[in-house]
Amino acid sequence: ADVIKGFAKRCNEQYTVTPRGDVGLYLSDVQDHVVTMMSNLSHFEKMLSRSHSNYLAQISVDNIAQGNRANSTLGKVTLIATILVPLNLICGLFGMNVPVPGRESDGLGWFFGIVGVIVTFSLSCIIVAKRLRYF
Repeated sequence: ADVIKGFAKRCNEQYTVTPRGDVGLYLSDVQDHVVTMMSNLSHFEKMLSRSHSNYLAQISVDNIAQGNRANSTLGKVTLIATILVPLNLICGLFGMNVPVPGRESDGLGWFFGIVGVIVTFSLSCIIVAKRLRYF
């Protein structure tokens, strides 16, 4: 803008090497346009820096929300594993070549008793988990 202002000033003076007449007026209009565009550019640069900050904040919020969802999902998986690991242990012990309680009797009482203990344990774990709002 200062260069154009200086050139317009030179054009308005009476030198033999400078352009004459209306060129000085046009250059002052060009200078006004340049000043306006510089002002607009400064304004848009501030807007862009604000929107960049807002965008980074939004990404941060989204990452935190995704982390919370992952933590919730992993908590549920941990709860299911907590319920299933003792059941797997019980079933694994009875699948080995060791004496099983009730093996000598002909009835199914022992079998249903063991299955009942497993089901009762599972249901009690699920009820406790629901009361503590893990589900």
